[in-house]
Formats: sequence, structure tokens, C-alpha cells
Amino acid sequence: MAHYNPYFGSFEQSKSFNKYAELTLWISTILLIVAFILKAYNPNWSKYSELMSNINCFFIISYAILSFIADNIFYQASIQRREDFIDNSFKTTIAEQRSVDYYTNDNIVAGIYKMAVNGFENSLFTYNISNKMTTSLWIKNVVFAILILLFAIFGYNNAFILLIQLTLPILLLQQAIKHTLFVYRIKRVYENYRRLFNDLRNESDSKLKRPEILLNVLDYETTLTYGAILLDSDIYNKLNSDLSAKWNNMKTEYKIE
Repeated sequence: MAHYNPYFGSFEQSKSFNKYAELTLWISTILLIVAFILKAYNPNWSKYSELMSNINCFFIISYAILSFIADNIFYQASIQRREDFIDNSFKTTIAEQRSVDYYTNDNIVAGIYKMAVNGFENSLFTYNISNKMTTSLWIKNVVFAILILLFAIFGYNNAFILLIQLTLPILLLQQAIKHTLFVYRIKRVYENYRRLFNDLRNESDSKLKRPEILLNVLDYETTLTYGAILLDSDIYNKLNSDLSAKWNNMKTEYKIE
């Protein structure tokens, strides 16, 4: 049967709104640069510069709205993902539709142990992909923030427009900081899973580890909810084969069966 993921479309829709938000960010930055150049090149063109600054406020507000919509779609998609996670782990039918060949642990008997294995696999992929995204995100957001900040301060015409323009660098830096904290926290979840399965290698009865399994699952879900991070599809495709091979090796190493 072909690979199928019921919530893939929802996450892609969220990514689309993120792309629209990034497009408004580019337009906003270009408008600020052009407005600054016009004012600096010819003071008589100040009215055109002022017009562009006013128009730019629309794109700044649009960026915030589009990001908000993307986050809300992400939240709904996350609910679908959690339902599918439970269904795959326990062979239940909570979700309206369930994934096919998305997890690689179909040989494991349904139950809380399988839920732990699925969570372990999730944390491996989420940590590595989000960590790979961190540097480029910081570079992009800091460059945009500095450009917008400089052109807003040196090209502003009134306090209200300046205030609106200054909100965008704050949002960008906040986004980069939030992503970095997310990577740190998801790494901690991943390391906790490694310790858990290291203990389970020598534990004949996994029932004794149920509280720890549930804690790790809840910790992972809480971290995802906090971060609302959309993993980069290009990075996922680039790392997928290596991470899949690593996961198969880890299943052997930790005697996951």
C-alpha cells in the first residue's frame, strides 16, 4: 500500500501561509530600502518616500496576520497528528483517517511500548531537522531585522509609523529565539528517550517504565505545542534517508523489537 499521511495537507497549508508571510517580509524590506533611497537621493521626493512608508505598514500588519493564520492551522494539524500517533500506537480508530507506512514500527505489538518507540522516532527526526534549520533562520531573521530597523529609524516620518515598523524586527528576533529554545528542548526530549530505551534494553518488563514513557510522550507534545515549528520540507528530504538509516541502526542498538 502507498505511503499516506492524513495531516500532510494541513501542514502544507500552514507552510503556504508561512511562505506568504515571508513574501510580505521581503516586500516590506524592499519598500523601506526604496523609501530611504528616495528620501536620501532627493529631498523633493520625500512625499513618495512617506507614501511607501505608509504602504509598508500594511505589509507589516499582513505579516503578523499571515503568521497568526499559519500558527492556527498548525495547531489544528497537530491535533490530527496526535490522534494518528495514538491510533498507530494502540491500533485504535480515534482519527477519521489514519496514516499508512508513515511510521516504520509496524512489526511492534500495539501498546504503550510501541507509543514510546514512535515517540523516540519522532524526536530523532524533529530534533535533527529543526537543529539544521537554526543557523539559516538566525541569519535570515537578523539580516531582515537589522535592515528594517536601520531604514525605519533613519527614514521615519512620524512616531506612529516608526512604532509599527519597529514591531517587525522584534517579531523576527522573537521567532529566532523561540526556535533556538525549541531545538534545545526537543534535544532534551530526544536524550530522555535515549536514556529510556537504554534502560529498556535490560528491562524484561516495560510496564515498569510506563510512567517514564508517558512523561516523555507528554514532554514531546508540550514542546511541539510551545514551538509550533514547521519543519523545512527541503531539509527533511535531504536528511530523510540518513535519519532513516540511523533510526534502523538505533533500533538494533537499543534492541527495539
